[in-house]
Amino acid sequence: MLAFKEKPYESISLSSKVTIKTRQDSGIEVSFVDPVPKSAGDPRNGKKSPVVYIIFQSIDLPRRFKSMLQLSEISHDPNTGSEAACRLAATWLEECLETHKRCLASISGDPPLPHRVIDVGLIDDLAEPYLLETSGQMGKYLTLSHCWGGGTPIKTTKENIQRHRTGVRLADLPRTFRDAVHVTRKLGCRYLWIDSLCIIQDDRKDWEVEAILMHQYYKQSLLTIAAADGNNSNAGLFRDRDGLKNRPSELGFTDINGSSRQLYAYTNTMSFELARSSLSDSYKPSPLYDRAWVFQEQALSPRTLTYARDRLSWRCQEMLFDERAPLIKSVEDFIIKDKTTNIARRGGDPRSTDATIAELQRKWIFPGPIPNPSRSVANAGYHAKCCYLPEDEFFVEWGNVVRDYTQRGMTYQSDKLIAIQGIADALAPMVSRTYFAGIWVESTKSIFMGLLWSSMRQKLKLSQRLDIAPSWSWASTEGAVIWPGHWLCRLESRIQILELKRSGTAVKATAELIIEANLRPAFAEDSQVFAVINWPEEHTGEISGQSTNAPPRSRWPLDRREIPVSLDENLGSNVPVWFAELAAGEVHTQANRKDVHCLVLVGCGENSSTFRRVGYSMWKESIWASSELPETRKMTLAIL
Repeated sequence: MLAFKEKPYESISLSSKVTIKTRQDSGIEVSFVDPVPKSAGDPRNGKKSPVVYIIFQSIDLPRRFKSMLQLSEISHDPNTGSEAACRLAATWLEECLETHKRCLASISGDPPLPHRVIDVGLIDDLAEPYLLETSGQMGKYLTLSHCWGGGTPIKTTKENIQRHRTGVRLADLPRTFRDAVHVTRKLGCRYLWIDSLCIIQDDRKDWEVEAILMHQYYKQSLLTIAAADGNNSNAGLFRDRDGLKNRPSELGFTDINGSSRQLYAYTNTMSFELARSSLSDSYKPSPLYDRAWVFQEQALSPRTLTYARDRLSWRCQEMLFDERAPLIKSVEDFIIKDKTTNIARRGGDPRSTDATIAELQRKWIFPGPIPNPSRSVANAGYHAKCCYLPEDEFFVEWGNVVRDYTQRGMTYQSDKLIAIQGIADALAPMVSRTYFAGIWVESTKSIFMGLLWSSMRQKLKLSQRLDIAPSWSWASTEGAVIWPGHWLCRLESRIQILELKRSGTAVKATAELIIEANLRPAFAEDSQVFAVINWPEEHTGEISGQSTNAPPRSRWPLDRREIPVSLDENLGSNVPVWFAELAAGEVHTQANRKDVHCLVLVGCGENSSTFRRVGYSMWKESIWASSELPETRKMTLAIL
């Protein structure tokens, strides 16, 4: 009888229903379902019984992996920092560097080292690490992705940089940093880049220079060590666990031809695959995946070695390696099977996040020597085939990047632009486009696609706008954003973009967007009640944006259930607003209904044609074009 190194399943009994079926990946799947109790006193009555799977699968493992598995059976492996775990990580790295053509295509000799790195010495070196200023030196290095947390980790400042050049005592380093030094040495690498130690933290000029170069540092690193389970730098990389418990059991047998074969047996709780295991503790959201700065570190790293709650895993441009079954999986299969159309539906499951990142890398950041085949847009629930132009795909994917990025936490909202700049810098030469203030601006079409965002509705009170970006950029808001305009099929622009006057840096941008659009006047009694109003009788081509003391007499109240209005900020009371017709398209989920999307604007001054964006609204076209409402008028205006 097969014995697994884990607790017996209480849900399997002699009365369990057993189903056996063959699998496409050369295996057999046996499922056990305990009958639902019908007795009133049974605490499980009415509850859905869990399904337990035992999979018997033939896995084509590289030769060095088989040797490592055999060695691990007799090795002491009590935590993810053990000698056995380090040997496994080294084996993954060797396999990638020697056999992965796609990964090797991005390597052309040693890259330039970052301006500063931590020299950790040689393997098993007892010398203290120190801060090395590289002066153009070339070499291989690792990067660390971690959460700073509430406390301030050890950092390099103008006052202590000279001491750090002499040495940084291991005993003075927080646990995560010490563990990262240990991993770097065990992988045979000498240099390690850690943001808090390699950037002068109280030197704003140095910080801005290094922040802009950060995308190169991660993209050119040998691999990134991800401290996935730590919410601060003292949490460490390594976790106690039984390394043998979750690894599949190897079974030898003789096939009908008399040849010796091997099968691997494992249960669904021992699998890292999304389709075969529930959202257990192992796959609940981890602290690292909630940080906005980490998003670009994940997206730009060619290889990631992840230290999670109970295991370590690997992702590069070709393969996933994991301590759990099935031990190895191609990135293509991972994207197809583990990527969901909306990460929130998986409650932040890291597997879904990783699959989204892997797809972004494969298509836009680390494209292979052979062009990737076209693929469908992630909003599968909104789009049918041929309902959007192929050239729109990139903009829709960028919207998905921004959506995922803005759902993450950020200590300093002023970093909102700079913390995603690295991804944009990596993408720009690949797609031959120009990036500015959160959107792509090389053409009127790209600017238009960048305006189709909406602030997500939040229970909390709307916060103030950020002054680091123009109001029409998503980066001017503190909260998360979605892109309802990208959900429209057969999308058409209803505005004319005349000019974009822009200036600024990667940290802070200012701009004036001059457009021609159809406007309709309205009035906001507060942030919840809106009404369309008549055009002022004295209207002569200029429009006022000043607040008034009372609502106008002629009003057409808006039902926000039919015409949702999402605000970017709290407007206050009795504020004139303007709906600027932006886009139109079909909504497949509403029987191909035609919708019109509008920007919500307020004036910046009396008798002025200068406005700022304060929200986004969606109308049924039949309502927007209704003759019962005051007419729309075409106006030329500037949005700051």
